[in-house]
Amino acid sequence: MNAEILFTKRENVLTITIDKNANYKDIKEKMREILDASEETFVDVEGPIIVEGRRLLDEEEKEIIAMIGEKTDIEVRVERPKQMGLASINNIFNLDTTITNTKVFTSTIRSGQRIDFEGSIVVLGDVNGGAEVIAEGNIIILGNLRGFAHAGAKGNRSAFIAANSITPTQLRIADIILRSVEEKKDIGNSYEIAKLEMGTIIIEH
Repeated sequence: MNAEILFTKRENVLTITIDKNANYKDIKEKMREILDASEETFVDVEGPIIVEGRRLLDEEEKEIIAMIGEKTDIEVRVERPKQMGLASINNIFNLDTTITNTKVFTSTIRSGQRIDFEGSIVVLGDVNGGAEVIAEGNIIILGNLRGFAHAGAKGNRSAFIAANSITPTQLRIADIILRSVEEKKDIGNSYEIAKLEMGTIIIEH
């Protein structure tokens, strides 16, 4: 179990910091282990309990809150990009996605792996089903996208996702979700690009 979860109590406030690159299955098991290990975890905590670190998907966030709720009635607050002030969000929406820090991964991202980066991500390989790639900028995959991809993760609706073939388990750009993609014929050496138009994700090739 490689997930790292840090419980920090300061001035009656409990902060739970989750390893942002850990596999969610490992996170859930580790969280359960910590919560079951001691009945003193929430003693003198006045709340709210802050959960930070890893970007949680909606379903993951609900599950973590429910797990904590089994042990205490204290309010749980998950730190998410959407909780930023309106001015900050508007600035992020207007960022130029052609100018961004970029991290390059030189191999296929396999099932169970998770990549989370503050700029743009380039993958020299496939993103397999069960893998997750999350970027505050763009995502460019020199292979096939079959897993989960989230570009513009802090609200940048100008971000895009490009790959040789886009058939993901789920696709997100900023706060917009595309849950399924119609099957397509092989497009050979071309590529596909997912972007937002009029509040909807479209895929062009």
